[in-house]
Amino acid sequence: MNMLIRFFIMSSLLKQQLKQQSSSERLSVETLTAPIVRHYRILPHDMGFRDHLPNYRYLSFIELNVTRLLTSCCHQKGIKPLNWVIAMQEMVYLKEIKFLDKMMVNSQLVGWDKKYVYFEHRFFVKSQLMGVGMTKFVLKDKIGNKCTPDILDMAGEQLTDVINSWNKHQVAIKSAQSTNFTKV
Repeated sequence: MNMLIRFFIMSSLLKQQLKQQSSSERLSVETLTAPIVRHYRILPHDMGFRDHLPNYRYLSFIELNVTRLLTSCCHQKGIKPLNWVIAMQEMVYLKEIKFLDKMMVNSQLVGWDKKYVYFEHRFFVKSQLMGVGMTKFVLKDKIGNKCTPDILDMAGEQLTDVINSWNKHQVAIKSAQSTNFTKV
């Protein structure tokens, strides 16, 4: 429930801020890849039964940051806000985030290809890295049609070694799944 409230507050503040900016401009790589940094306090509703921030709550914080970036980019381009669907996600949890910790989430667009956009997310408490996540998204318009990343001026491909390795891993998992399972 609180994450929903956070989302609506963030959305309304962002809309107010964006009304003051110009639209229909070309997005630079610097604008696209500028980190989105947000701070959160871990409250009782964020907690899991094991007395730390559960895995699924990390994903909620990622969604808030990605929504902020995409809403801002769409406004600058003068287009309707885009939806997105997660195609792949991976988290590495380094340390537990506890009740009342003040957490900073740093999300950054790190690449794109002809179909997907790729983000890296870093979670900090008191400058200590607590977790790192990677997400791969497909962009969609309001009626559900897939959009290529070039709608936000992400032309061509910009991929890192980490993204290439990650995609190869996904292909290997998919091929292993189809060959290792037999019908019952």
